[in-house]
Amino acid sequence: MKNIITLLVLAGTLATPLAQAKEWKEVTIAMDATYPPFESVTPDGQLIGFEVDLANAVCVEMKVKCKIINAGWDGLIPGLMAKKYDALMTSMNITEERRKAIDFSDTYYRMQNRFVAKKGANIQISKEGLKGKTIAVQNSTPQDNFATEQFGDVATIRRYATANEPYLELINGRADVHFGFIVQINDGFLSKDGNNKQFEFVGPTYTGQDNKKLGEGVAVAVRKQDKDLREMFNKGLAAVKKNGSFKKINDKYFPFNLSGDK
Repeated sequence: MKNIITLLVLAGTLATPLAQAKEWKEVTIAMDATYPPFESVTPDGQLIGFEVDLANAVCVEMKVKCKIINAGWDGLIPGLMAKKYDALMTSMNITEERRKAIDFSDTYYRMQNRFVAKKGANIQISKEGLKGKTIAVQNSTPQDNFATEQFGDVATIRRYATANEPYLELINGRADVHFGFIVQINDGFLSKDGNNKQFEFVGPTYTGQDNKKLGEGVAVAVRKQDKDLREMFNKGLAAVKKNGSFKKINDKYFPFNLSGDK
């Protein structure tokens, strides 16, 4: 009799997760809309950009209603953990540190990073060349981690809450170089207000293949327990790549293949 009761209890325990499985009908996606052309806010408050369009296309394939909201970068992961939102789709690179707290979908693009400095400054990107210099980065990003690891012992690392603040530090002379994502620097800084006449990219291009601190690639972030949602995003991303939607969205914003897929 005791064995029968034990089996019944086990059967009930195994059945419970199936009964409690969540049916996703609406997914709240958060992004830090300070990264044109990936995501930004229009004067009338509309969210626009590559990842906004991609999120909407993926949600169509997932057959769920998308609610996309703007949130500050530093509060994204805490907000996800606190269930303020269900996913993050905001140029977030997969890193070992982030994997400890959250889970990720398959990657949908890979970042290429570079330093930018004032023209004529003749700054060499090396420990000797950056000795005593000030490097501006966005706080708590792979670029921050890389710059700190590689040059933190010889240079001053200044961290800022948004992607735009380092540009102002360059213009005002409070930073010698800024290290960031090439596309964001070009679109958000060099292409505006004639900045390309005063500033330029310097040194080599760095990716996650050069240093793990720069991440494995950009993906959708979800809570570890939401494995079903992660798989939904994986299938949705695969579908938009297969049906041509990804390429159409990519070509709307970039003159090259952002995904890195052949």
